[in-house]
Amino acid sequence: MLLIIQTFVIAAAIQLAAMLCLGLAERAAPTALPQQRGVTQNIGIGAMGLAAQTLGKLWFAPFTVLAINQVHGGLVVLPASGFGLIVGIAIYVVAMDFGEYLFHRAQHAVPFLWAMHALHHSDTSFGATTAVRHFWLESWIKSATIWLAVGMMFQAPPLAMLAYGILGLYNFVSHSNLRINFGRASWLCNSPAYHRLHHSASPDHADCNYAALLPIFDWLSGAYVRPAPGMYPVTGLGDGRRPHSVLQAAVWPLLRQAA
Repeated sequence: MLLIIQTFVIAAAIQLAAMLCLGLAERAAPTALPQQRGVTQNIGIGAMGLAAQTLGKLWFAPFTVLAINQVHGGLVVLPASGFGLIVGIAIYVVAMDFGEYLFHRAQHAVPFLWAMHALHHSDTSFGATTAVRHFWLESWIKSATIWLAVGMMFQAPPLAMLAYGILGLYNFVSHSNLRINFGRASWLCNSPAYHRLHHSASPDHADCNYAALLPIFDWLSGAYVRPAPGMYPVTGLGDGRRPHSVLQAAVWPLLRQAA
């Protein structure tokens, strides 16, 4: 239990540091829509989600270890030294990002997953803290599906997993309220301008730009939309619904079903 608490504290500290740094940048050079009304609520939702994710390890870790052991630690052993390590890291990062992409597409296609994921899209004040605005049960489902599948496919060296964890912090950048647009190079890497279109409240931007890190998956699936210069649409759900408290966010799917 002590290790679980330590994991929560360290993860929370890293996430808060990332949001603080980007928050200062957002104040210094925001987009044309600088409002950040939901910061406190987002941090509360994020803390609830991180706690659920941390506690979930008590339940899913043994199941995951058992499943991976059944395939002897991963069907494909990735190299762990020399130039092969770089290749192994690249393979693991692409595999994990592809898994995230598939799960994200499912969140928009499967009704019960969308009922949870809509909480993330309900933020009308898109910014770095939006990155942690997720329904608490989503990490459990992802742990038992996508992350488990990648773990059973690849036996990755610790450095590969560490590299992906560090790259995962870029999620705060892609959600930030900053004027960062890679233009013609948008197919190479996600950016705030690119991902903001995915969060747009306008039906004109529906079903586009799902990528977490690598937009090449959007390009291959036909969901790629390059943001035009100065394109920073209003974000949120089309019906304008959003929770008014962290407590409402904790039961968000039930509130949407009751409406």
